[in-house]
This record gives sequence, C-alpha cells and structure tokens, in this order.
Amino acid sequence: MAHEHFSIHPAPVTALARDFTASSERLDDRISTFATRAENVNDAFGVMSESTEVLSQYVEMTRQTVTSLRQLSAGLRHYAAGLQYTVASYQGADSTQTQQFGGK
Repeated sequence: MAHEHFSIHPAPVTALARDFTASSERLDDRISTFATRAENVNDAFGVMSESTEVLSQYVEMTRQTVTSLRQLSAGLRHYAAGLQYTVASYQGADSTQTQQFGGK
C-alpha cells in the first residue's frame, strides 16, 4: 500500500546526526591514543627470532585495527552528513510545497 505523503521530524534526526558526529570525534581521539600506545611495546615480546615474528604480527594486527576504527569513524561522519542532507532536503521540499499551496 502506497503512502500519500512522507514526513520526518527534523529535530530528532538532527540530534541523531549530532550524536554521530560527536561519537566520531570521540572515537578519533581514542584511536590516536590507542595507535600510539599499542605500537609502543618495545621489548614486550623479547628478542628471540620467534618473538620478533610475533611482534611483527602484533604490529600488523594493530595497524589493521586502527584502519578499521578509522573507517568506522568515517562511516559515522558520513551517516551524520546523510542525515543532515535528508533534513535539509525535507525542509526545502516542505517549504517549496508550502509556497506552492499558498502557505496552507
């Protein structure tokens, strides 16, 4: 069954976009801290050849984790931008419709 109209409530959608943006910013700060601390393990794995291999694997895993977290943060920013665009588009269309129908 098709709906005759579509509407959103801009305030909650805008609030959600702000939440996504704030979460992304907090995540960015934590990613930087994690990346700095996680790779600074010095001799934690020892100096034997097996240990250096494990260290190499650990560093690679850490880098992949940081990359994934950065992608998550970017995704949150993109969702926020999409929600903001949706609100702006809805308000623009709503304004246009209001003008076309004489403010009724």
